[in-house]
Amino acid sequence: MSKHHKHRGYGAQFSVSPKEGLTLEVLAMAEKAGAKAGYAVAKEELYRSISSNQFLNEQETDELLAAAQRAGSAAALAAARKVLDKTLRTSFSHHHRPADSHLMGATTPEPPANTYEEPLAKYSPPLGLLDTPRAKVDQHVLTITRVQRLNDQMVRLSASAPNLDGYRSNSALDEYVKVFVADPALGLIPPYDVRALRHRLPREQVPRSKSYTIRWVDPVLNELAIDFVVHGEPGTVGHWAGMAQPGDPLVISPARSKASLTLNASYYVLAADEAGLPAIAKALEALPANAEGTALFEVADDTAMFDVKHPEGVVLRWLSRDSMPAGKSSVLPSALQSLALPAGQVGVVAHAERSTIKAISRITEYWHLDKHSSHISSYWTLREGRLRR
Repeated sequence: MSKHHKHRGYGAQFSVSPKEGLTLEVLAMAEKAGAKAGYAVAKEELYRSISSNQFLNEQETDELLAAAQRAGSAAALAAARKVLDKTLRTSFSHHHRPADSHLMGATTPEPPANTYEEPLAKYSPPLGLLDTPRAKVDQHVLTITRVQRLNDQMVRLSASAPNLDGYRSNSALDEYVKVFVADPALGLIPPYDVRALRHRLPREQVPRSKSYTIRWVDPVLNELAIDFVVHGEPGTVGHWAGMAQPGDPLVISPARSKASLTLNASYYVLAADEAGLPAIAKALEALPANAEGTALFEVADDTAMFDVKHPEGVVLRWLSRDSMPAGKSSVLPSALQSLALPAGQVGVVAHAERSTIKAISRITEYWHLDKHSSHISSYWTLREGRLRR
């Protein structure tokens, strides 16, 4: 039967009592709400699994079905309560005689036998027996535990919370989150209802957000780390990161990812400026121990180098802009063009300013790249007059 057909239009036609009709209405609404909630839970979890290029094992499948069942049961109960509450306020109100009926000699006829219906009781199960559906989580609130200066331009913030405040890593190589920052003078308490704040605050006072790579997640210590480029005017995320101290909140979105990168090329070329350096550093750590290649890092000056773990067969080259503004240097494409590549499949991973990435794409166009092991993307765009992000 088509899903567009209404089941009430088929089958034997019969009349039901008001009480039976109410029961059918409650069941129909509860079934619809439960199915919708269970579908939403399963869909969200499956999309998360697909986006991270993973397949659910038997245990994860059972957990998904159990979560969908709990959400469906809770939603069905909530829908039933809604119908019952509405009915109790309308259908079961007492009908009184008019105030002046005794003056007119009017009499109230006795109700026919067997027509009285007991008002439905409002059932509220103990909280311990009710699995309420969890609202969609938009933000996780952690507390900064360590601040590590990598160089003058970059800082690593480590943050923790019990069970990471519900944050779940998607285990993707390009796992990233949005970081939310609010003006401390406003006294806003995270998590922030950004949509509501847009309606009552001037645009410049609404919490800012920006995407950052998750460097690592330690589920044992309930801790994660993010590397930030320290720059920008007061109120920007970069400026906040430079001023952050242990004890400050770190407000992040759920885990996200875009690329399905597999590290199986015979030779790798990795390239980034400061904004893309955390993602490239994470890729370097994920390479096989016997991997070979070259990593090109564009930084402000010769003092900006810091320790980056990498396989012995990958050569690190730090390229100084000599204090030239970020996004206006050509040192990264020039170094890439001068590379002598070995024979075999080459994988390229590059993250930098948009114009730099365009130049890199033109250079690598004839390299016969291993497309599954390559990912070239812009991480930011230079706009004149807005060098500070």
